[in-house]
Amino acid sequence: MEPISTIDTVDTVTTNDAARLLADAEGLRARTRTRLSGSGVPLLLFGTLALLAVPVARHAFNFGSSARSLISYPAFAYAELTGLCVSHSAGGGCEADEFLGSAIRFLAWGTWYAVLPLTWLGLSRWYRLRGEERGVVPHRAGWLGPVALGSVAVLGVLLLLITMRRQSLFLSLLGNNYASPWYLVGIGLVALGVVERNRVVAFAGLAHALLLTAYLAAPWGSSLLPWVQTDGSRWIDGPQPKALLLAAILLAAGTAQWRAARTRPAGGGASSTVTA
Repeated sequence: MEPISTIDTVDTVTTNDAARLLADAEGLRARTRTRLSGSGVPLLLFGTLALLAVPVARHAFNFGSSARSLISYPAFAYAELTGLCVSHSAGGGCEADEFLGSAIRFLAWGTWYAVLPLTWLGLSRWYRLRGEERGVVPHRAGWLGPVALGSVAVLGVLLLLITMRRQSLFLSLLGNNYASPWYLVGIGLVALGVVERNRVVAFAGLAHALLLTAYLAAPWGSSLLPWVQTDGSRWIDGPQPKALLLAAILLAAGTAQWRAARTRPAGGGASSTVTA
């Protein structure tokens, strides 16, 4: 019976060691995710950018822009810069002031097509440097890939809309309503939340994208609630409050992430740089 007792003891020790190893591995994964998690920074950064876009929200988000077609932005800016004048009647004079301010509106609209993708690239670099400093280099392809594809798609649609002389009904609808670079914010945050297993980040990105779509799809003259029609005389129903609400979603989620990171207990560090 002695050999059997020895075998039972060995099995018990082996089982305990395996359970302890599994617990240690799970703890290591949790500490690694904690050290890699920096999603509060993208939320606060894009929330701040959305806040900066509030004064030019009419053009930055295409919330009630003076010209419904996106093609008008570069066309009118070119007309102002070249001094083009327009005559509205056969005997009338040629008016050169019709396009005044178009160049500024073009910048207020077109800047974000460059700023938002470049911001994601900067965040990717920040994640890399932060990971090297903390000894854990994160895989960024899981969220940077969707952002890159989204950037190519948005810029491709933009070039297609600008260069095509004859557009289909679908392209016209896309250009006049939904061709917005701000979708890169929602897409990137959803992907980042999935990669980091962070529901707050994923929900904030999804809420931002859905609310943006609701505002872009709503008829002109809709209020802060997209399904409510107004006469457009109240400031609360204009483009600025809508942009403020989009910024508030990101800033609130980013603040919650920042506070959670400050109160989270620090885990043990990795002894060497690894890729997670």
